Amino acid sequence: MGAGHLDSYQSGANQLRKAFSSGLSSGNANAAFYCAGHGTHFSTISAETDLPSLLLQIDYYLRLLEIYKSEMAKKFFLCYRETVSTLIDRGQSTGIEAKLSYGDASDPGIGNKPVLEVFYFHQVFRNYWLGYSERCHHYVQKCFNISKPGHFFIYVIKFYHGKKFQPLSRLTAVSPESL
Repeated sequence: MGAGHLDSYQSGANQLRKAFSSGLSSGNANAAFYCAGHGTHFSTISAETDLPSLLLQIDYYLRLLEIYKSEMAKKFFLCYRETVSTLIDRGQSTGIEAKLSYGDASDPGIGNKPVLEVFYFHQVFRNYWLGYSERCHHYVQKCFNISKPGHFFIYVIKFYHGKKFQPLSRLTAVSPESL
C-alpha cells in the first residue's frame, strides 16, 4: 500500500477532527464524539499521526468523556487507546488500568454489536503487529462471524488474514488455552 492510498484516510482523519471541534462547540456531543472516534480510527490505520500524539489525543477525548458521560463512546476510545499503547511499547509504560474487556464489549443489554466488532478488529490489529499469528487468525474468524459483508472492518480484516506473517522464527508461540 503506497502513500497515495492512505491520503484519503489521512485527509478524512483531519476533517473528522475539525468536525469534532465543530460538534462540541455547537453543543452536539454525540456527533462530536462520533467524529472523534472515526478520526481516531483513520489515524490509527493510516499512520496519519505519530502514535504518542495520537495517544495524547485519545487521553484528551477520555477526559472529556468523564464530563459528557457517554459510556458507549468511552468503550470505543478505551479500545483505540489500548491498541495505540500496545503499538508504542506493548503497554509497558503507556498502558492504563481502564481497558475494554470482552465482557464489556459483548454485554447484550445496550446493543453492543458495534463495540464487539471494534473489539475484535483491534484484537486482530494488535495481534498481527505483535506477531501472534494464531491469535490474530482466531479473532479474524470471530470478526467474520459477526460482521456484515461490505462493512469496512471486513476489508481490513481480510487484508490481515491474507497477509503473509513474519517468519516462524520471529513469531511468539501462543498456546491454544490463551486464546
